[in-house]
Amino acid sequence: MVGDFKNITVVGLGMIGGSITKALKTRGFNGHVFGLDKNTENIGKVYREGFIDNSDNDFKMVISRTDLVVLATPVSFFPSVLQSIKDDLKKGCIITDVGSVKRPIHKLVSRILGTTQNFVGGHPMVGSEKSGFVASKLHLFENAYYFLTSDLVQTEVLSRVKEFVDFLGAKACIVKPDEHDRIVARTSHIPHINAALLVNLLEEDGCSLIDYVGGGFKDITRIAAGNPDMWSDIILSNKEEIIFAIDEFAQRLERLKRNIIEEKKYEIINNLNKAKSLREKIPKHLIDSIEPEYAVFVDAQDKPGVIASVFALMEEHEINIKDIEILHARETESGVLKVGFYTEAESCRAKSVLAKWKFGYKEMKEDIE
Repeated sequence: MVGDFKNITVVGLGMIGGSITKALKTRGFNGHVFGLDKNTENIGKVYREGFIDNSDNDFKMVISRTDLVVLATPVSFFPSVLQSIKDDLKKGCIITDVGSVKRPIHKLVSRILGTTQNFVGGHPMVGSEKSGFVASKLHLFENAYYFLTSDLVQTEVLSRVKEFVDFLGAKACIVKPDEHDRIVARTSHIPHINAALLVNLLEEDGCSLIDYVGGGFKDITRIAAGNPDMWSDIILSNKEEIIFAIDEFAQRLERLKRNIIEEKKYEIINNLNKAKSLREKIPKHLIDSIEPEYAVFVDAQDKPGVIASVFALMEEHEINIKDIEILHARETESGVLKVGFYTEAESCRAKSVLAKWKFGYKEMKEDIE
């Protein structure tokens, strides 16, 4: 058994919750995996696919048998979920969550349940601009950072939840709730806000620049495609740390602005060099919070028949294309076509096929946060 848990219940069968059920079942968890969701059709779908052991939404029956409850709903639903399960919790049941903020959740659990001794905050650093069970993956947590936060929790309880995280294939990082919120404000929340503001710069006074966007802009703003309702909850839940980080970021922008006005090239270069050096130190062996993109850039003439030829080649070799795009803005790439694939293996096969073609190519695998 994982952490000596016989029955694990996941509340919320979206991308994260669904991925947990898939990971538990495919990695050989010997106990029962239950799923609860406000959408009863979703429960039936996950049950038919074999990832949970209940086919209905019987909260009372499921919760009363559960050793570990994983809250995987949006954070704004936590109060109602905790109220609905608190009277049926099995003695000794441990609760964890996957929310993007931790200090408010620890306070919420304490207020509703009266204690946090059996609660361990959790936050897997994984995700996608997609959502719902359809976006879930059995390997989503492999080698990904997974924060665990403790308050008054017993060492044994924390150890059992860590064993659960290890079983999913993730890398557990144990920190205090306040420390977690400070970290994610700078590594996740501010980048998302920044991406959204950058995209909004494309439209001003009725003029749109969207047709001139190149690969670099799309790469750094990809996360802006995330669910706005979910992200508004996250931002407001961690508002203190985010406001502090915004102030710090604004000060840095103001310093850079002064350096540009005064044409202090040396200061500008120092700033860019520092960023380049730090960026190169980011670990490459860990899964990012956005799923990897596997693509091949095809350096061909922009003329009739090129796209058809690529499709024909891929069909001939039974290689599945995820998407194909004509690159009009190519400030960093020479290829006129960007061909996307679902897996690294498919992109490697495509690279081999295109190497024998009369046009050149350039392979790309990027993990974009």
